Amino acid sequence: MSDEATNDLVDGALADEIELVSDLVVAASTSPRHFTPEEVDALLGITGAEVEVPSGREPAG
Repeated sequence: MSDEATNDLVDGALADEIELVSDLVVAASTSPRHFTPEEVDALLGITGAEVEVPSGREPAG
């Protein structure tokens, strides 16, 4: 496999997005109910999301 092909697999932004989705999946798996869109925003650390995050989870950031 060439170096060029290997480097194509490295993407910092994609890695950050995967980490956020992983955090969201973990939080969802520990919750007995569905999250509201506002709670999802808070878990993802989206600015302006002002809700209490269930299960003591801290928003990403």
